[in-house]
Amino acid sequence: MRSFPKLLAALVLVVAGSAQAAPEPAEKLKCDTDKFGPFLDFEFRFVTGVWFNLPVKQFVGRQFTLDLDVIVEPVNDTPGDPVILNDAMRSPGVVPPGLKGSVRFGGAFSTGLGQYLMRWRVVDNLGRRCLGEKRFKVALSRGQRSVQVTLAPGKIEDATTYLLRPEFPDDRPQLRSPERLKIFLSLDVLGRRRLPVRPGLANLLPHFSALRQLVRSEEFNEFSVVAFSFEDQTVVERQDYGPTIDFPGLGNVIDELDPATVDVRDLYYGSELQFFESMLLEELAGSDTPAGVVFVGHEMKFGKEVRRRVLDRMRQLGIPFAFLDVSYLAWRGVMGNFIRAMDGREYKLRKPSDLAKAVAAFEAQARDNRLQ
Repeated sequence: MRSFPKLLAALVLVVAGSAQAAPEPAEKLKCDTDKFGPFLDFEFRFVTGVWFNLPVKQFVGRQFTLDLDVIVEPVNDTPGDPVILNDAMRSPGVVPPGLKGSVRFGGAFSTGLGQYLMRWRVVDNLGRRCLGEKRFKVALSRGQRSVQVTLAPGKIEDATTYLLRPEFPDDRPQLRSPERLKIFLSLDVLGRRRLPVRPGLANLLPHFSALRQLVRSEEFNEFSVVAFSFEDQTVVERQDYGPTIDFPGLGNVIDELDPATVDVRDLYYGSELQFFESMLLEELAGSDTPAGVVFVGHEMKFGKEVRRRVLDRMRQLGIPFAFLDVSYLAWRGVMGNFIRAMDGREYKLRKPSDLAKAVAAFEAQARDNRLQ
């Protein structure tokens, strides 16, 4: 039996104007499902899974728990054994009257090529159930036929467990002094406070793949990660320079994020940019100057630009900057504008091969800067 380390779950509540009575127990749990994938990720595994959306009004007046079981089974002569993914969640308290929204959670897993049957069951503490199943096929498209898939046919893995596996440091004898890389990881997922979505690990698969490729770079031997949020206006996690990145620790912090923890009325207009500028100055303007800086994440704050005095201070560092942009749409926000002002490069990550090319190009940029 396999278990998710933490289910990607969030209770998203929006205050409404009228009170609602607690629901009568029913046999069926109201639940909408949305299967995603399979798609080839940046580590050449096929990722798929299912999102669950449960109207919160069916839980008004009580604290609730939910148990999830997802069974994935190879079928139609695909080799391999069934795998059970399971977990449970509890609401933070009694759900008060007068609230709208949904409980949104999901699970992701990785597979090799083949055909599969996915069955799921969600049960609350009143015994109500949401059941379903879906058959799907995992195959390489015409443009992917040269790809060496990581998992064998019929192999099934918990996607988040694999995503958060430790990365052991590499020896780089050619680097005789500390060559430090500062990585800024943006956790925002296109307006998560306005949608029933939080930046759970299922939303951050390409981000973690990019981190893993960067920490394997031959041009750097010490790495620092600053995980931040424009919308929360805070640094969520900071890892000081070391020979690798603590992926399990970073994953635990991200999976605990809650989109309801900050009152948006306390965040005045334009303060996100001030937070970003302050973070840059605090992390980069000290005596511990890195050899390179990379931003990873979705582009945010369309059209916004960092003020000139901050740009002038950053230019004095004389180091290469890059932005690994995982946004689906081609538009330029505050990170893209900042990178352009630094004469850096922005790389769009649309398919797995884009990541390898982007890291190689940034390595060449850092190597040339070191030789100057």
